[in-house]
Amino acid sequence: MNRGLILPSAGVCLILIAFAAFRGPQDLADVDARMTVAADDSTGKASSAPTLVGRQVCRECHAENFALHAQHGHASTFHLVSQTDLAETFDGQSFDAGEPYGTYHYHAEGEGRLSVSLPERFEQDRFPLQYALGSGHHAQTMLTLTTAVDGQTEGIEHRVTCYSDGRLALTPGHANKTPHDALEYFGDSSRGEPLQRCIYCHTTSAKIVGETIVDLVSSINCEKCHGPGSEHVRAARLNPTSPPPYSVGEPSWDTESEFQLCGDCHRLPRSISEKEIRDYPKLLARFQPVGLLRSRCYLESDRQLKCTTCHNPHQTIHAIERSEHEQHCITCHQPEVAEHVACPVSPTTGCIECHMPAVELDEGLQFHDHYIRVHEPTLRSSQAGG
Repeated sequence: MNRGLILPSAGVCLILIAFAAFRGPQDLADVDARMTVAADDSTGKASSAPTLVGRQVCRECHAENFALHAQHGHASTFHLVSQTDLAETFDGQSFDAGEPYGTYHYHAEGEGRLSVSLPERFEQDRFPLQYALGSGHHAQTMLTLTTAVDGQTEGIEHRVTCYSDGRLALTPGHANKTPHDALEYFGDSSRGEPLQRCIYCHTTSAKIVGETIVDLVSSINCEKCHGPGSEHVRAARLNPTSPPPYSVGEPSWDTESEFQLCGDCHRLPRSISEKEIRDYPKLLARFQPVGLLRSRCYLESDRQLKCTTCHNPHQTIHAIERSEHEQHCITCHQPEVAEHVACPVSPTTGCIECHMPAVELDEGLQFHDHYIRVHEPTLRSSQAGG
């Protein structure tokens, strides 16, 4: 899509241009089926390099983790808008984004497709909304790939997001923005490595080619974290009673390996400015490894505390009771153990609220602060009350 085409004087309908050019990826089930064939071990020969086999193949031996993962936010981080109910949710709605944008109007285009218009600025021209990022546990934000006038692929993160309670509101981080050109009236622009990283962290496999995504395996599935599984599957099928160790089961896997894996998308200090690390603004609550790595719980555990110390990576946090999380804290902070440091205020309950409180960010989004520490005002208040 050429940026010039969305100027009001052009009189060109955006939705027709983009949808005519858009070539959707295979349905995920078809991709899994294709990958299953690639994992065929009938010859017993290893391929030159491991390839993706698809989560349905992993299910053969890992049914319990497969079922848990299906309820996890990782299982639904990236979709075509047409594969969601967003067209139904947005259709006929309008959202006043204020100056300098105006009021967005949303239109279902059939077959689950969705577009948005800004009639105050661009008359009846419509802008297509192609991809939905986010599981919906917090929110879903839409992204469209376009071609800039210099021929480079550009991603437009839409200005409006659908939150988990069904309301429409500004996308996090989009307040007080100024559009630099016509397309940015519809959302923030990114290209190159930032755009690729955005899609990388929401998919198992994806490659941007022009205005489309090829080799797409949507969302964060088994092989995003464990790596391509064809060789593991081949070896396991040849010796089903003693399958080989794989990925996190390898002897070389350690705490640092885990931080590098999780932090690849959930962020590590190297992707945060020195000033932010020093000042620790509340936005960093979104980037859990950054906080955890500066916590005394990590530093005084011989740097052995890691994400999976407290989290089952296959299980959604929404299925875990607060008391279960507190048991992880108490394991290392038992009042009756002399070597442990127990909380003087409440040694067996209330750990999360006091030491990992929920931090509210844009539009009511909340993330628990993983910089585990004593919050002095909270401690003084609790002591005064008790």
